[in-house]
Amino acid sequence: MFNIEEGAPDPETFLRLRSAAGMRPRSVRGASKGLGQELFSVILRLEKSGEIVGMGRVVGDGGTIFVICDMMVIESFQKKGGGTMIMDAIMDYLLKEAPPNSYINLMADVDGFYERWGFEPSLPRSRGMVLRN
Repeated sequence: MFNIEEGAPDPETFLRLRSAAGMRPRSVRGASKGLGQELFSVILRLEKSGEIVGMGRVVGDGGTIFVICDMMVIESFQKKGGGTMIMDAIMDYLLKEAPPNSYINLMADVDGFYERWGFEPSLPRSRGMVLRN
């Protein structure tokens, strides 16, 4: 059903994906500036049409911190294995590239998904915070 490939979508596709995945919007300016600056990114395509229906990225300094972000699959294609394909590709990258004792984190908006790759809540040792502008 899906193919996965390394790369980042163009800003318009990124913004469409966010909306169709039920995520908060981002600006065209921000997407244009940020996409292509990540350490690693994959896109999820439909095998038959080639349409991009999901993606995931890793940002950070490439040595001490790696942040998994922009994990998304369009709602109508969720729960069909695409998110697992994205995370598998990201974890393959991290296992090869992240030095020992690196800090790898993410904001988990889905309960019970990321645990299969060894992620666990950081509470009570630490807690995530956000500043929205």
